[in-house]
Amino acid sequence: MKHQPAYKLATVSRLTGFSPALLRAWERRYGFLEPGRSHGNQRLYSDDDLRLLQYVRGQLDLGRSIGEIALSGRKQLLAEARALEREDSGGASSLGVGTAGPAGLVSRSAAQELADCRRAIVEGALILNGVAINGAFDRAFGIVSPDLAIREVLEPCAREIGELWSSGQCSVAGEHLASSVFVHRLQKLIEMSRSPDPKASQVICAAFPDELHQVGALVLCYQLTRRGFLVSYLGQALPLEELERACEMAQPRAVYLSVTRQVLFLTHRPRLLELVARQAKKIRFFVGGSGIQSADEELEAAGARLWIAGRSATDLTNDFLP
Repeated sequence: MKHQPAYKLATVSRLTGFSPALLRAWERRYGFLEPGRSHGNQRLYSDDDLRLLQYVRGQLDLGRSIGEIALSGRKQLLAEARALEREDSGGASSLGVGTAGPAGLVSRSAAQELADCRRAIVEGALILNGVAINGAFDRAFGIVSPDLAIREVLEPCAREIGELWSSGQCSVAGEHLASSVFVHRLQKLIEMSRSPDPKASQVICAAFPDELHQVGALVLCYQLTRRGFLVSYLGQALPLEELERACEMAQPRAVYLSVTRQVLFLTHRPRLLELVARQAKKIRFFVGGSGIQSADEELEAAGARLWIAGRSATDLTNDFLP
């Protein structure tokens, strides 16, 4: 390799959003990753591996499958990644690792436009201008793919507006206005992505009991729908007794629950633990959102997978699919 390996597996996972299990699987299956080994036999990834993965992330967001991408081979993928870097940086090569923006995924001009869209949406919430919010979304979805528009505009704006509301800088009305636009956009995308196959695997998505925020749950619905699953969205503040009843009736392949506040997770955790213990032999359970602040060995031992705070719902990977 041209570069001395420098990044451990956990670091690469954090920087790219791909889980360690998925990275190991891609290494075995497709061969476009070439990690070295430490004296303790731990994987060590090079700058080229990281550059390649960032490029793969962008291609996945544009709707390509990993199998299709991998057919290009490592050499071609690296050449394409470097060409995109040069375009983004005006000729200077820069990895830009760890940045929150779309560097390495879209051109510099598009990245600036997306930043302008984010500012317009947040400002629209602050001054109760729904026309401005919708106009900014129209621009964002016209610039990049729906996946990128969600990850680079919708989700960051939802977080920022929520933080402004919590600090008293955004009114309840402004937060509700923005949320209604977010929800409407996501529902339209879900409807357009819905599989016509009545035999598709069924999954259930819902917001935690007493959880009124549904943007995260709807992003999950969209990601699962576009992957071919038949998604039943059971809405906000779903009591766990009703969820279990729905599981008995529908027998879904998996259940996805979203929770944004840790206090809600801790309050309803004992009941969730009982439900998972009863149903996990038949149904896979996934629980995620900003309300999940750390690992929960007891809940995971019962059969649930946790999507820890800080990971975007658009980063749904194969290890979080049923």
